[in-house]
Amino acid sequence: MKTSEILIKDLKFYGFHGVYPEEQVVGTTFRVDAQISIDPELKGFGNDQLEDTLNYELLVEKLLEIGTTHKYRLIERLADEMARAMLGFAHVRAVDITVYKSVNRLTPEPQWIGIRRSLEASDV
Repeated sequence: MKTSEILIKDLKFYGFHGVYPEEQVVGTTFRVDAQISIDPELKGFGNDQLEDTLNYELLVEKLLEIGTTHKYRLIERLADEMARAMLGFAHVRAVDITVYKSVNRLTPEPQWIGIRRSLEASDV
């Protein structure tokens, strides 16, 4: 069985997501890892033409848009919105998104807390 994936690793952005008021005002750093399963029969694999594949730049732009222009109380909701947005692209079959949030009030050093959300096209 053929499989193909677009992998996005350590996409960083500054966002205003969180339950605490200061998180929604001051903000913090977030990281996203995405594993996006795409149609393995896309013509771009054989003909080397951008218009015959899924341009990963569009995926990155969408993830950044959601992360930087919206506000969510829970990173669970942020991860779900990002996953659903990826499934909105043609040729995407499934997505696995992990959102990490920098949390520095738990220890003297910043720590990363994350949530993982996996969806298939049939889930939406």
